[in-house]
Amino acid sequence: MSHWKVAVRGIGAYLPGEPIATEDIDAYLGPIPGVDASRYYDIIERYAGVRHRHYALERGTGRLLEDSADLATKAAKTALERAQVRGEDLDLIVTTTTTPPYLRGGLAKEARLALGNAGCATYDLWGACTGIQQAITLATGAIRAGMFRRALLIGVELASTAGRAENYANEKIERPDLLLRAALGDGAGALVLTGSDDPAVEDGVLYTRSGTEGGDSSIFHREAGGSTVPLNRETFAEGLHHWRHDFAEMVRRGRPYCMEIIRRTLETAGVDLEEVDYVVPAAANFNYFKEKEEGRRTLPPEKIAFAERVQAKTFTNFSEVGNIPSAAVYVALNGLHEAQKLRPGTLLILPSVEGATWGWGASLLQWHGPSNGKSDGMN
Repeated sequence: MSHWKVAVRGIGAYLPGEPIATEDIDAYLGPIPGVDASRYYDIIERYAGVRHRHYALERGTGRLLEDSADLATKAAKTALERAQVRGEDLDLIVTTTTTPPYLRGGLAKEARLALGNAGCATYDLWGACTGIQQAITLATGAIRAGMFRRALLIGVELASTAGRAENYANEKIERPDLLLRAALGDGAGALVLTGSDDPAVEDGVLYTRSGTEGGDSSIFHREAGGSTVPLNRETFAEGLHHWRHDFAEMVRRGRPYCMEIIRRTLETAGVDLEEVDYVVPAAANFNYFKEKEEGRRTLPPEKIAFAERVQAKTFTNFSEVGNIPSAAVYVALNGLHEAQKLRPGTLLILPSVEGATWGWGASLLQWHGPSNGKSDGMN
């Protein structure tokens, strides 16, 4: 079989409810008794730039209105419609989430059923910020091998339910709990990749790779909820189900790590940064590419210059949607689409870093979305 090409065909996203301002967080998640969380919320708004986020919850009651499978399906339907691919014609669905609706079956299977697909391959990943890179890498390899032709990739998070006041062990609440409560948002995004063995078709995936590096401990984790440390009264009382995140360490180490990934991607693909139209990172929430004055005294001039060039090409809508780890890049790509900035031939680099495993990923994509609503026959 000839080497199949991969086209980047359609993007979609879904954000539940209305944008929620920082001062309204407790109206949805409920106030935590005895805790003044507002100053931590203000820190996230001032330093991480999060002004709004979305919750799949009812204001005042915290009642769940849509689950993560609902969010995933709605984003998927938009992406499929734009790609002019029917859900029943998919032969691969890859989902990424750290907040599945249930510990059963798999989110990809639920998305398959909701889309009316009789029995395609379904894979579930847990890559958080690097999930989109893992999904693109796996789907691209399989399409090029001729195993699949129409792939749907979905990233979704519904973190708000864990952030409700009743889900905390109050005596064990720490600073990271309150910062995460303000930073995280709900939402989903989806991307459609299709394959063709037509030699005249230009490949849309110029580079994709993901992995983990180093032996350093996690800076983003929670202990309870798995088989080794199950969630029960004792582990709840100890707060072992709380997410732990070292924000300062993620900025200190994650920023240069992400810059290195971008350099590595461009070098391997033989592409100059000037040829790239947009850099769409999962980590722009922490101003990864802005060098502060103190950093200018320690970084070599060439690294500062490179960071400034990257910053000039960076696109993110993080400030308006919050941190949606598994869906962040999808949602940003959808923002580009809705701003009419994605056209056939648009060159995108998608770099990601996450602190749970010090995972990394990067993809260099050339957009193939149909022009004027017309298909190019690859669906």
